[in-house]
Amino acid sequence: MGQFIEIKKKGLSRCSIAASIDPEKLSLHISEIAPGTRAHPPHAHEGVEAFYVLEGSGVIEMEGETIQVESNQAVILDADRMHGLINTGNVPMKYLVVIGK
Repeated sequence: MGQFIEIKKKGLSRCSIAASIDPEKLSLHISEIAPGTRAHPPHAHEGVEAFYVLEGSGVIEMEGETIQVESNQAVILDADRMHGLINTGNVPMKYLVVIGK
């Protein structure tokens, strides 16, 4: 068995992970949402989640509180609490999501 395995991740052309690591412990993907829309309804799940904005701007919600984000900014939150993401800009918002369990 090789030292790395390939796993499919949204928005990435390739993702290699050391074969000795449980791929469920850390997840990442790249998403994009259109202006004036939300990624999905607010939700909660296990772990810690980080959003890093690659392009555009928006608002990250967490249980009624909001924080503005734009290109080259990140927010890390407790994913066990209800959270969501809205593109408040005029261009597509592209962002990296990293979830650790």
